[in-house]
Amino acid sequence: MELVAEVFGIYAAPSVFGLSPVVVLRTEDGRILPIYIGFSEAMAIHSALKSQTPPRPMTHDLLVEIVNRLSAKVERVIIDDLIDNTFYARLILRQNDHEIEIDARPSDSIAIALRLAVPLYVDTKVLDEACQEELPEDYVEFDQVL
Repeated sequence: MELVAEVFGIYAAPSVFGLSPVVVLRTEDGRILPIYIGFSEAMAIHSALKSQTPPRPMTHDLLVEIVNRLSAKVERVIIDDLIDNTFYARLILRQNDHEIEIDARPSDSIAIALRLAVPLYVDTKVLDEACQEELPEDYVEFDQVL
């Protein structure tokens, strides 16, 4: 089973490497799912959340344009697995009458989903393994570390 999720925010969290970017999802039942991501992916998600369009297309903007020009549509994103502390996701596309599933990193999938305003889902088995009840106190808004 999958639950609808939304991007709750982008944060910086303490880690052994200093502050690390984290995208935090909140599911329809109120659970919090933090996913550590790379800095460039955090910037891509952050810019989409802020509706900022760069003067030249970034990678996720380029992918969106390619999908559109191929007359395909991203229908949804599903974060569907967690293996050895690594999250997995799938982009579900439709081109004509064909459904196409593409393995993707959650951070890239989220950046694309935000640009296209498509639904984001999280599998309950992932939530059962990795969710939190509330946002950790030591998370800092991503804006504060830019």
